[in-house]
Amino acid sequence: MAQTYFCETYVFNDAYTLAPIRYKNIGNKFLITTDHGAWIALNKSEYDALHRGKLPNDLFRNLEEKGIIYTHNNTKLIEEYYTNRYSFLKNGTSLHIIIPTLRCNHHCIYCHSSAISSNTQKYDMNHETAKKTLEFIFQTPANIITIEFQGGDALLNLDIFQYIIRTAKEMNQTYKKNLRFALVSNLTLINDDIIDWISHERDIDICSSLDGPAFVHNKNRKYETGKPTYKDVVHSIEKIKKRTGKTPGLLMVTTRYSLPYYKDIIDEYVKHGQKEIQLKYINKLGFAAPIWKKIGYSIDEFIIFWKNAMDYILELNRKGINIRDRYSYLILQKILTSHEPSFLDFRSPCGIVIGQLAYNYNGDIYCCDEGRNFELFNLGNVHKNSYKEIITQEKSLELISASINDNYLCDNCVYKPYCGTCPVMNYAEEGNIIPKLAENSRCKLFKYMFDYIFEKLLFDPHSRKIFFNWIRS
Repeated sequence: MAQTYFCETYVFNDAYTLAPIRYKNIGNKFLITTDHGAWIALNKSEYDALHRGKLPNDLFRNLEEKGIIYTHNNTKLIEEYYTNRYSFLKNGTSLHIIIPTLRCNHHCIYCHSSAISSNTQKYDMNHETAKKTLEFIFQTPANIITIEFQGGDALLNLDIFQYIIRTAKEMNQTYKKNLRFALVSNLTLINDDIIDWISHERDIDICSSLDGPAFVHNKNRKYETGKPTYKDVVHSIEKIKKRTGKTPGLLMVTTRYSLPYYKDIIDEYVKHGQKEIQLKYINKLGFAAPIWKKIGYSIDEFIIFWKNAMDYILELNRKGINIRDRYSYLILQKILTSHEPSFLDFRSPCGIVIGQLAYNYNGDIYCCDEGRNFELFNLGNVHKNSYKEIITQEKSLELISASINDNYLCDNCVYKPYCGTCPVMNYAEEGNIIPKLAENSRCKLFKYMFDYIFEKLLFDPHSRKIFFNWIRS
């Protein structure tokens, strides 16, 4: 599994220049990648020919087309590859997460927001702050804007939730943005009137949490009274499907209780018509931090869970049951297409500030949703600061810089072109926004995921066919 990094260039008889590359042995293949995201798997003789400068014509054309070698013919093509991969850098902040309230009627054991009891006062956004937040959001140069409602649970402040949507649409008659909304809710407060209002307003996606079948979900997600929530959540999911004809998006979080039940969790998602599941690693944030020894696990334990779940997902696909893992799908988009999916916490630089901002109930601005856990990531307030002031201040620039994976260990990793680091999660895990990558659990997990995907692509024809079907769908 040796790997290396060539930082110098090699010129062979003026025929071509070998681009800066990274490589890794996977099985009997040499996996080679470049900074612009091109890759190829070579056998030993092909790899040796590349470094001797004696390439067969078909291999020369393949390497030239991918930009792994530089020639007089492919300079503009390589420029296009770079432009496409990093096009998000010129877009402006497009995801804006608003917290209408910190209150919630649940007490989920891992809540990263440390939600407040539903009966607590003074944790709701008011109309003035909501209007100021929208005025701030519309200062972004981004043509596409998504306003996402997190919490707490936004439905506990229904008036502000609806006010923000109505007002944003009115303001957008001037700004002419491509405007969408997303409600992230536990759905136990939703009713027919709210569903019909959302359906009538259009352009509002609904997303909720479902951690698996009842015996898993109810371990993780309870009402603040301690009662189980599964039955009510599933009832709301089915009600939304019936009244709107659309299935809400569902997310799960893996706790220690979840680890033995990967099949049951995936089967639950299949049962509800989900075509995708994000096998999410628990964050050591909010309520999870003080009880980590009870609900957390080592990264090695999660890797076993993820591997078993992926094997089962591929087994289901071979039987004609279409469901995919979200992270695997993102990796496949990165390596099989010219499209950078720009999943905000899985790129370099990550989505911190330049991809998303979060607005607390009182107007405080944070670099991202998870950043609300630490005042270190508080950037200002909508009542005091403009968008330009926030994104150009030194603190924001330092956070963005910390999210770029230009460092010694990343430079020596074959997966650098597709990966990224998260300053907030680094701070939560290690107490520093700069990660100790040799010990970083997130880094270890992503390396394993990439290894798994590439091994299946290179050596498992059945899985390769399934992966290509995911990309085409």
